[in-house]
Amino acid sequence: MKKTNKTIGGRILAAALVVLMLLGTLVGCASTASTVVLTVDSDVFLEIDTTEPDHKLGATELKAIADMLASTYNANFKTSEMLVAAYRGYDMLAENFDDTAIDPTEVGEPDLAAAVKLIEKANLEAKGEYKVLTEKYKELGEADVRILISSLKTDVDLDAKGGLWDTLLGWIGVALGWITNVLAGGYYIIGICIFAIVIEILMLPLVIKQHKSSIKQAKLKPKEMAIRKKYAGRDDQATRQKLQAELGEMYQRENVNAAAGCLPLVIQMPIILALYNIVIDPLHYVLGQASGMTSALNLYYTTAHAAGGLGATATQASRGSIALLSEIGSRLEGIKDFMLLGNGDAVYERMSSLNIPNFTLGKFNLGVTPNFDDIWRLRSAGINGWLLLVPLLTFVIYFFSMRLTKKFTYQPTNMAAGDDRQAACSSWMLDIMMPMMSVWITFVVPALIGIYWMFKSVLSTLSRFIISRILPYPTFTEDDYRAAEREYAGKASKRSAAPAQHTYSRGTTMVDGRPKSLFHMDDDDYLARVEAEKDKANEDKDAPKDDKGTLDGVSLKDDDRHGKNKKSDDQ
Repeated sequence: MKKTNKTIGGRILAAALVVLMLLGTLVGCASTASTVVLTVDSDVFLEIDTTEPDHKLGATELKAIADMLASTYNANFKTSEMLVAAYRGYDMLAENFDDTAIDPTEVGEPDLAAAVKLIEKANLEAKGEYKVLTEKYKELGEADVRILISSLKTDVDLDAKGGLWDTLLGWIGVALGWITNVLAGGYYIIGICIFAIVIEILMLPLVIKQHKSSIKQAKLKPKEMAIRKKYAGRDDQATRQKLQAELGEMYQRENVNAAAGCLPLVIQMPIILALYNIVIDPLHYVLGQASGMTSALNLYYTTAHAAGGLGATATQASRGSIALLSEIGSRLEGIKDFMLLGNGDAVYERMSSLNIPNFTLGKFNLGVTPNFDDIWRLRSAGINGWLLLVPLLTFVIYFFSMRLTKKFTYQPTNMAAGDDRQAACSSWMLDIMMPMMSVWITFVVPALIGIYWMFKSVLSTLSRFIISRILPYPTFTEDDYRAAEREYAGKASKRSAAPAQHTYSRGTTMVDGRPKSLFHMDDDDYLARVEAEKDKANEDKDAPKDDKGTLDGVSLKDDDRHGKNKKSDDQ
């Protein structure tokens, strides 16, 4: 693979790595937010008041049922949620059940038949050790359902502390919060744009270092072109290795590291991802709340209306705490009576004391995510349906940003026509692939993140334009390229001509013990030798003899054949 293709391939790999790491971050946010491990609080069964009416089962039977429900809980069969819904008067296992038509604030009479149906279904799916006796749970009473719900409640830690890395990001988040509240008037979109400007300024030393490294490499372009021209027309493996070796020697001799420009990019990648985590999770980093707070809000946000939640899908809730904060809004008060959360009152009090940023911009709620479904129902989607413009604008801005950035950065040299075609193809793949991946990401994150990404892309392009004007790349004339060619042609003529011992096919034209090259890089040496031999032969032929029997000062042997012949005749 040629250096050009390696360079472009490396850029594609680096860009893809950034996107994959970003996707990994999104998946991490999703798994952290939506994963709930259902556990049973055994202490609840020790406090059962057997004198209370509607108690049909004892502590042992209820504990067995709770363990069975916890063992069969999964994302598609939320046993605790269905049990709460039954207690509130809703049968989520009914054939035509429609949760979207339910008002979460309306509570009916407990539906014990729905609770029994749930336990029967869970008992069929449970493993042998968790199965319970049928004749026991069919006697379930209303008080028994309340006990089961209490044992399956989730208590979240609202004061858990993170590690050192979490603390460092928290300090940055505090700075972002100050910018949002003081400089941006509480608008998060304005705050993160100002934050992006500050980060771009702080990253300038790395960007300038990368640019200076590219300038050092660009200064060697005439010499690089001269070396490549020597090997033009050859495409075998040995020639490519020799070309790379000579280029490497040239860079080493000039004290230039061709890979030095990648170091700042490698350093920037983890910084960019860390900053992205801060931006997408303001509840944890900007507002300084423990991850348990996010878990509590996520549980309330994703629980069905029938069970007293807000009925959002797990996909919606997995897009950082921006979606949670912007969507819950005034509906947060319902969390106080949320039966699946053991400390809902504490969560509400803590959230009420926070200065939550404003995630809107005019009439647009930027905390929600653009949805493909809105393409077909743009009219019914309301004002937020216009958020579909965010992915479209992301593609346009990212595409032209990459194209412009190439004009402000040093591009490697292509010599062969095949290289040009492959490089152009790879370049267009990069130009299309990266914007398309960005569009896909903007469909899985809140619109606010897409706008932040666009702004950062424009800002980055602008900074590289300014740097390229302050520290311009060198320009060269034809004389510079010819001078470099003469320099390397002179070095080539001084090479040792010690012939190697090889066996060649019959009819091979030999020059100084070596076969004549079929490539033009050796034509000058061969033709020079041929012309020199011809000139020498002509000089020897045309040179006049002097009176003293010399030719150009070299003594000639006397020809006495005529005298010898005369002596023979006399005899």
